[in-house]
Amino acid sequence: MRAADIEGQIAEMLEAINSAEPENFSYKKAKPDNVIIRECGYDIESRSITLNFDSGYTSMNSVTEILCRAAIVKMLCQIDGVDSVSFQVGGLPLMNSSGNPTGRMTAEDFIDNTGGQNANVTVYFANEDGTKLLGSDVTVAYDGTLSMEQIILGQLLNGPIEEGLYQTIPEGTKVLGITTKDGICYVDLSEEFMKKRSGVSAEVTVYSVVNSLVELSNVNKVQFTIEGEARKTYDDLDFSGVFERNLELIDSEN
Repeated sequence: MRAADIEGQIAEMLEAINSAEPENFSYKKAKPDNVIIRECGYDIESRSITLNFDSGYTSMNSVTEILCRAAIVKMLCQIDGVDSVSFQVGGLPLMNSSGNPTGRMTAEDFIDNTGGQNANVTVYFANEDGTKLLGSDVTVAYDGTLSMEQIILGQLLNGPIEEGLYQTIPEGTKVLGITTKDGICYVDLSEEFMKKRSGVSAEVTVYSVVNSLVELSNVNKVQFTIEGEARKTYDDLDFSGVFERNLELIDSEN
């Protein structure tokens, strides 16, 4: 860092957090661009930084949020004279999942896991006649470069590895965007999704995505767009609204 004083070093580090692009294309920025740091304060006595974020901070899903928070705290705590960092959102203390303030965080509060983590997820594929959903329990690895929502859709696009389960997503479909906010997962797919697979009902296709994503603790509902636009119908299914989990489509006999 070029600055000699702590305030200057903090400013340089925040500039890097805000604007630096990863050299490796498979990595992504620690802080999403829509998450804005509005204010930064440094207290010399407590050797602590306080960052105040705008409301965009709450748009991150749980995995992205913890990785973002860990990266920022670890980076700022590298500065000589900074021992801890506290977060605010809209001027109020950031709360953890238990409803308590996160308080001052140190680099030691976050465990390095460069090899990623494993998670068990359930994704849903079609049965043989394409009228019901069958769950497939899989273990996936994530390291923060992709969200859990992206990983789950990747599993659906790749198709099942177990016998007796069948692909639901039309061939050539691409995920153009996926974000979760306030419990709603917004999924934007390419035009190929509209070319429904033969032998698979529209409901099974749509709810293979919905039921798989709603398995995540931060997702309650799913809303679709195609190439950024809402569509009224998917084959014979109303496609314009928000979808919740459909348990009736799950084949309970298997």
